[in-house]
Amino acid sequence: MKTKEIASLLGVPPSTLHDWKKNPEKKNLAAILTAMPKEIALQFIKDATKKQAPKMLLATVNCSIGNTKKHLKASDLKKLLLEQKPETPIEKYALDVIKTEATYEEIMSFATYYRIPKKSLSKILNSIEVEHSVRGELVEP
Repeated sequence: MKTKEIASLLGVPPSTLHDWKKNPEKKNLAAILTAMPKEIALQFIKDATKKQAPKMLLATVNCSIGNTKKHLKASDLKKLLLEQKPETPIEKYALDVIKTEATYEEIMSFATYYRIPKKSLSKILNSIEVEHSVRGELVEP
């Protein structure tokens, strides 16, 4: 790629690339960018900035479950939050962990990513909001 293409792609002034070529630590980066086709660089940036699935709620639940064979998958957690009818003891425990240990942000990011309606979360969120408001920790209602 040319200097102008690299500058516009990365949102830096063209002089930055020239500075990188002089700096021994960033010299290789400048060489790679110069040799890289624009299409590959665009794909690399797209992949790097792709929205990642939120994993904190899943981690919170699974860290409380000692037996790794009984850990839930994201799809299991989604189903549990959509239906709110735990069928197994593990699902009941997971729902209890979400109510007591998960943060509002963990639940909302998971629900937003997996498009879980807020009505489905009402029981869980209401109990969390009450707990947080009592402790004065709730930032977002």
